[in-house]
Amino acid sequence: MSSEGRTQASAPQTEGPGETGGGSSSCWLREPDSNDVNDIAAWLSEPDINQWFDFGQGRQTLPALAVQIMMQSARHRLRVFGPAGHEAASGVVAVSDLTHGFGTGSFWVLRDSQRPTCRDMTFVASIRLLHEVLETDRLHCITAWAVDCNVRSRRLLERIGFQLIGLQRDCHVIHGSRFGRVLYDLLPADLANDCGSAEGGA
Repeated sequence: MSSEGRTQASAPQTEGPGETGGGSSSCWLREPDSNDVNDIAAWLSEPDINQWFDFGQGRQTLPALAVQIMMQSARHRLRVFGPAGHEAASGVVAVSDLTHGFGTGSFWVLRDSQRPTCRDMTFVASIRLLHEVLETDRLHCITAWAVDCNVRSRRLLERIGFQLIGLQRDCHVIHGSRFGRVLYDLLPADLANDCGSAEGGA
C-alpha cells in the first residue's frame, strides 16, 4: 500500500521518479515520536488517503492508539521522514506483519503532499527502511500491493525493486467502484541502490 494524496509499497498513492520540491536530495529518517503518532492517525483519517489502504478486515484508518501500539510492537517497523531543515514529518514508511520465522513482511508508505519535500524523498526513505529490515530483521521476502489504478504507487514500487507477481481482481472498493490490487514482492537482491543522502538515523 502506498499513498501520496492531500495529504499515498503495501503502497496507496506515492510520488514517481520525478518528485521535486526542495531541489535537494537530502532527507532524514527516524523513529516516530508522540507528535508523529497524531500526524499518522490524522493522515489516515482522510478519505483521499485511506481509500488506498487496507489494514486488515477492511480497516482503512488507524486511530492514534493503534499507531502507538504498532510502534511498540516487534511486528512492525515504522519510520517517519522529511526533507533536511524541516522538523515535522512529511510521511511515514513501514514494514508491517513481520514474521521472523519465515523472514517476511509487508511494505507500505504514505506521504503528505502538502508538507515540504525534496527530490526522491519517498524513494530514499523507502530504500533506507527496507535495507534496515532486510539486514537487522533478516527478512527474506517483503510483499506490497497497489490498487491497479494507482499508477504513481506502482511506479514507486517498481523503482524500489519490487517485482510484479500477480493481480488480485475486483478486491478493492473506492467510491463504490471495484478495482484490482497489483501484487509485488521484493527479495534482498532486488532492492535498488540508494540514490540520495539521508540525514539522521532510523
